[in-house]
Amino acid sequence: MHDEADDQVPATLDALGWTALVAGWVELARASRSVPPSHAQLRESIAPLITLEANAAALGQLAQVIAAQRPHARALAELSIRNATQTLRELWAHQTCPSEFLDACTTAQVALRMALYAGLEELVVIHSNCNDAVVVPDLGLDFDRDDASTHRGTLACMAPGSLAMPGEPIAWWCERNAPTFALPQSFVAQLATARGDTAATTLQRRPAAHPRQVYRTLDSHGFFLEAVIVPVHAPSPPRALPMLIPLLLDGAAIGRFLHSAEDSTRMQRIALNGANILPIRVE
Repeated sequence: MHDEADDQVPATLDALGWTALVAGWVELARASRSVPPSHAQLRESIAPLITLEANAAALGQLAQVIAAQRPHARALAELSIRNATQTLRELWAHQTCPSEFLDACTTAQVALRMALYAGLEELVVIHSNCNDAVVVPDLGLDFDRDDASTHRGTLACMAPGSLAMPGEPIAWWCERNAPTFALPQSFVAQLATARGDTAATTLQRRPAAHPRQVYRTLDSHGFFLEAVIVPVHAPSPPRALPMLIPLLLDGAAIGRFLHSAEDSTRMQRIALNGANILPIRVE
């Protein structure tokens, strides 16, 4: 059983940390730029450019802000980025905007999107010697689509009963408690058979740099060909089935499991078409 005491990670910044974090990056960006007074348009562009760069850099360190304050920090960053972007658009409405400014706008928007996953963790099947897919256990997610009190943070998970390959994440989350699990005896026995011994731990909780999606590519008959692991915002492979179901995004319920654990296992066993495991490609 997972110990929720592990979730009590000491925060490195207090509630005012976001303001201090941005201010530090503003000073760094300001110190690196100097524009002659004769270039008025460029000089007026420096302030919004610094704002974009500082917010993008600070968003990359958002995990240092305590989880309860991150939504407010993202809201402040979104407003600041939107205003700075609008200022640059107005300044360069009748001229070609320098590519550096356009790149700064894009970088800030990407940073804002990825900041939803600050402090991300994942649960991974760690048995590299396993010669068989493993059945995903029923994790304690503390999530009920019809209970708003459980709608906290961001969460994605493979449906119970899914067949996971070694090295695949079966869940990832942030700004909420980690899933709990007590591995069923059948799960442990399955891995023990493949390894030749009984493993003390079969799932590993670890920090994640970014969220990943797991796909099963399909042939023309709907059978599985390979497992593909890609960043969640990357294009999906052609003819592929996503395995991680998004359940929550920044506190909003966005998904649900559609099949029972038994049905998921049965359908995926059929899709394996007699294979025990799939080749895995990580992109």
